[in-house]
Amino acid sequence: MENDMKHSFSNMPVLSIMVFVGLGFFSPTISAIENTPSAAKPVYSGYYSREGNNAKMAHTSGNNQYVRLYPKERIIRLYIPYPYSKTVTPMAINKAFAEAKKRTSGSAYIKDKFDVMDEQVVAHLDFYRWVDEQIMFDCGKPKPCKVRFGNNSMTIIKPGIVLEHKIQYELVRDK
Repeated sequence: MENDMKHSFSNMPVLSIMVFVGLGFFSPTISAIENTPSAAKPVYSGYYSREGNNAKMAHTSGNNQYVRLYPKERIIRLYIPYPYSKTVTPMAINKAFAEAKKRTSGSAYIKDKFDVMDEQVVAHLDFYRWVDEQIMFDCGKPKPCKVRFGNNSMTIIKPGIVLEHKIQYELVRDK
């Protein structure tokens, strides 16, 4: 009997891998990734500033948040400490995004001044995917965050246990 148990458990890793790969293969998220839009989309024409920056939201969270999307499925979220963020110019924010992007081709959290800031800021670099004409990215939740675009705005939808949490951002166009 002990020999039979060893034999049945020895095949479990192979079976587990097959089930895992099989489930991933049929996942609608993976199969829909091919819906990649053109790089000419207006979502890449600037960065997005969280609604409530330099106001109560920034005071409560301790930072202002900015998001920039790049055509090759890169997303950078920049967290600038409040109240220092009140003095930062859009040009400095753009330079911080550019410097952060140069630092790594993978996912990372980088805390630095990026050769342009007076105080250290945090850049979170990651990847996103276009799925059914919307962006999805890992945001530390069991399900991915979704991004929906409006006229000169975007909404990041974070899944929750009961309700989704919606964070509004406004487009700051490149000049």
